[in-house]
Amino acid sequence: MNNLNLDKYLNIVNDEKIKKGLPSYIPLYPMLRVENGTLYVGVMLTDDKDNVWSKEEQIKPEYWVLIDIKNDKILEFNKTEEKDFVIGNLIPKNTDNKQKEISKYTVEKTLQYKNYLIEDIKNEELPLQKKLSSILGSEMEIDGEKVNINDYLLSNLEEDIKSKIEDLVDILIQSKYGSITFYYDNLLNQIISNYQTNQIIDNEKLKLCAEIMNNYYDGVIGIDNFFNIH
Repeated sequence: MNNLNLDKYLNIVNDEKIKKGLPSYIPLYPMLRVENGTLYVGVMLTDDKDNVWSKEEQIKPEYWVLIDIKNDKILEFNKTEEKDFVIGNLIPKNTDNKQKEISKYTVEKTLQYKNYLIEDIKNEELPLQKKLSSILGSEMEIDGEKVNINDYLLSNLEEDIKSKIEDLVDILIQSKYGSITFYYDNLLNQIISNYQTNQIIDNEKLKLCAEIMNNYYDGVIGIDNFFNIH
C-alpha cells in the first residue's frame, strides 16, 4: 500500500479478529460503505483458504467490519449470516468487460512483440555477425541446402519466442491490474477528505471504487452491495 496508509485499517481489523478468535480470516482491501447518509470505512473478511482471485469461486465474505472515519474505531464486527451487508437483492457481478479487455490486449501485445522480435532477428545483426556476413555472405549450406542464416535462426527460435512472449504479456497484465490499487488509494483519500471537510459523499467516485474492487477481487461477490450506493 502507498503513503495514504490504508493499512492502518487492516491493522485495526487484524487486532480485533484475533480477539474474536478468528485467526484464519483475512481482511480484504479497505472499502467504503454508506449507511443512512453516513460514510464509513468497511472491511470484508474471508477465510484464508478462499481463492478471492478466481472468478469461479463466487465468495461472499463471512464477516464484515464497519469503522468510524472520524476516530478509526470499530463500530460493528458482523457475521454476515447474522447481519448481512446485502440490503435487498444481491447485485450480480459482471466482469465480462474485464475479460474482453484482457483478451484484446493480450492478442494485440503478443502480436506486437512477436513482430518486433521477428523483424529484429531477420534484419538486425551483431557487429561480429555483420563482419562475418560481409565476408561469407548471408546464406550458408545446412544439411545440403542453402538457407538464409537469419531465417534459419528464426525457424529454430519461433516456438521459444512465442512461449516467452506469452509469459511476458501475462506478467505485464498482472502488473497493470495490480497497479490499480494506487488509483484506488488516491480515490479513497479524496472521498474521505471531501466527506470530512464538506459532508459530501461523492457517489460517482464511490462507484468507481466499487468497480476497481470488483476487478481486483474476481472471486468475491457482493462488493457493489457492500458499498451500498444509491
